[in-house]
Amino acid sequence: MDFSDVFYYAEANVACIAILSILLIKIGIGVDKQTSTIIIRDMIIVMLCYFASDAVWALCVGHVIPVGHQGTYVATIIPYLFLVGCGYCWFLYGETIQQNEYLTNKIGVICSIFPMLISTIAIVIGTFFGAVFYFDDAGRLQYGPMYSFLLLIPIGYMSYSSLKAFYKAFTHNRYLDHNLYFVIGFFPVIPIICGVSQAIFLMVPIMCYGATLAVLLVYITNLENLISLDSLTKINNRAQFQRHISRKMRTPPIDKKLFLIIIDVDHFKEINDGYGHVEGDRALIRVATAMKEACSAYRNGTFVARYGGDEFVIVAELETESDVIQLGKLIQNNVIRLNKMAEAKYELTVCFGAAEYDYANPVPLPKFLNQADKCLYEMKASR
Repeated sequence: MDFSDVFYYAEANVACIAILSILLIKIGIGVDKQTSTIIIRDMIIVMLCYFASDAVWALCVGHVIPVGHQGTYVATIIPYLFLVGCGYCWFLYGETIQQNEYLTNKIGVICSIFPMLISTIAIVIGTFFGAVFYFDDAGRLQYGPMYSFLLLIPIGYMSYSSLKAFYKAFTHNRYLDHNLYFVIGFFPVIPIICGVSQAIFLMVPIMCYGATLAVLLVYITNLENLISLDSLTKINNRAQFQRHISRKMRTPPIDKKLFLIIIDVDHFKEINDGYGHVEGDRALIRVATAMKEACSAYRNGTFVARYGGDEFVIVAELETESDVIQLGKLIQNNVIRLNKMAEAKYELTVCFGAAEYDYANPVPLPKFLNQADKCLYEMKASR
């Protein structure tokens, strides 16, 4: 093996380490400590370990670092273990963003780490029997049939959450920006293509560049998603709502009508004053959850957002006004049910008002909001 190829391979890994180290420092000094960002940080740390161990592997295989067969085996096993760790971190990130709750219990955690544990044991034991790595008669390291099978573990971790993200991008409602779902879905494509390419061109450092590019893409999209989400309720914020409804007001939906629904929490100030702001926050989260559950039956026809304070909005593409009333009543019932389930010591109810957008006589967004707001206060006055 040419020494220049070995050093070029190692240098590429070092360059990617430098790029991701800068990103890691930025995350470390940042104020964002949400779970998704922490998982990205951990994934970067594991990836840095992978790049470093991969560079050492190249130096060992290229005989720049003089080690025997056993040392080469160890240098080959360690990058694989970090690669599985990267796949698992991505799995955790994807599940966290998609708000899948089974990882919050012990059984879910054990099931999720089981493939990683099995692959670790398999690669260590398989190496001793030549099923994973072996040296040919010329003293060159060769990969056995079991190694290809073990690579399915990190690929499986990444693909599992990614396929679900693709599904949600096309089927779920807009209380999370679908751009992030698409990025989660596309993430494993780059590392997998780069990994296959590097398997063909063994000493060409394609994998490290592809993985670094993928992480940068995820980090940037995650930042954009945090900017567009309300930090408390995890639904779209006011700015994202304004961008979304402005687009909808320009293009009439096919065979449907555009409605703006405003939802207001009844006597919210009394809840804050009587039970504290922490309990008030919990009440707002229940309202947001009730809205998401009610809108889940309408697929991509609804966009849920927090407008500010105790006011929420839904941009809905529905067929009739009766559908709007049905949706509003379902939200009201969901709020009451969720509040009873939480065993809150106070009554939690909401009012709603809706307005249909007239494309034949277009109005600016503030006036459209006023139309829905007027209906809201008419409902409040009638109660």
